Amino acid sequence: MKKILLKNAKLVLENKLINGSILIFKNKIERIFTDKYNLSEFTFDEVIDLEGKYLGPAFIDIHIHGADGADVMDSSEEALRKISSYLVQEGTANFLATTLTSSKEILKEILKVVANLQNKDIEGANIFGVHMEGPYFSIEYKGAQNDKYMLPASVKELEEYLSVKEGLIKLFSISPHNQENLKAIKFLADREVIVSVGHSAASYEDVMKAIDLGLSHATHTYNGMKGFTHREPGVVGAIFNSDNIMAEIIFDKFHVHPEAVRTLIKIKGVDKVICITDSMSATGLAEGKYKLGELDVNVKDGQARLVSNNALAGSVLRMDVAFKNLIELGYSITDAFKMTSTNAAKEFKLNTGILKEEKDADLVVLNKDYKVCMTMVKGKIKFKR
Repeated sequence: MKKILLKNAKLVLENKLINGSILIFKNKIERIFTDKYNLSEFTFDEVIDLEGKYLGPAFIDIHIHGADGADVMDSSEEALRKISSYLVQEGTANFLATTLTSSKEILKEILKVVANLQNKDIEGANIFGVHMEGPYFSIEYKGAQNDKYMLPASVKELEEYLSVKEGLIKLFSISPHNQENLKAIKFLADREVIVSVGHSAASYEDVMKAIDLGLSHATHTYNGMKGFTHREPGVVGAIFNSDNIMAEIIFDKFHVHPEAVRTLIKIKGVDKVICITDSMSATGLAEGKYKLGELDVNVKDGQARLVSNNALAGSVLRMDVAFKNLIELGYSITDAFKMTSTNAAKEFKLNTGILKEEKDADLVVLNKDYKVCMTMVKGKIKFKR
């Protein structure tokens, strides 16, 4: 195994920025040197001079449907590899392959395909599991989900999904608006699947009841859920008020107004918000007509919308753009990395998301304009500009 030194960098640690270098060995961060160290005392197999660029933990995208013309719902290894290869270009080293509401047969087939590539060394970003988005949703807040497959949850059906491969399903989005779904939430939480409220017409009280049963996450906060009012705080109010909820946000400036993003971060704190892309197959490609699962989508002016009713249909957002949007909103680079990497790593118990010795060497190099220059996955350079 090679000893690789990334030297002369601005290291973005959890709560501070320092000038220094990082030694990588056996896919991990072996040592962090401040610029006071005399590196001539050590020997390395490869030295990469980062020339003062930022070096931080690579991004983690826990909610992504596709990119570069490929969709998780294509149900093929080729599609997953294509998404993986694209994601390292935007600085992402780990992601959850995210499904859409569909038939049980199709979803089980997709789970089997992802299982074959989970945590394997592939072309780009690592697939560490699956985010099942649906099918147990409220039709009133279906968004770009196919309502013909929506139904109340069934523990028997969930057992079938979980039995495809132990530890494959990491995140499950569900609406806690009925007893069947509440029962499913407890069933999933008891089996250490993180359960998320999404596409939901549930009341404030329903969501709080679900939190007591183990619900601990929110799917693209504000979007696809009952909003906050002073007479019915709704799903959004429950997310605001519960310290147990980790809140996703799509920060592309279309799905959520930047000041509403600021409101969420002020209420929840920087340690309880995770930026996601919710990106679909058109990400990285020209504007035009595309598919999101079985639904027709038109991409124009940076927005993906359903042809049928003009509803937002996922996004064409990149994680590096979400990161830059946080910076432009006034957040520090350390806080921006928390919301694009560290928080997700902690929630899903990944050995990454922070520059620390013994952590996986999942790293991103950004220039002064926050453009991705290099992405490392488990100590291997998967993208270099």
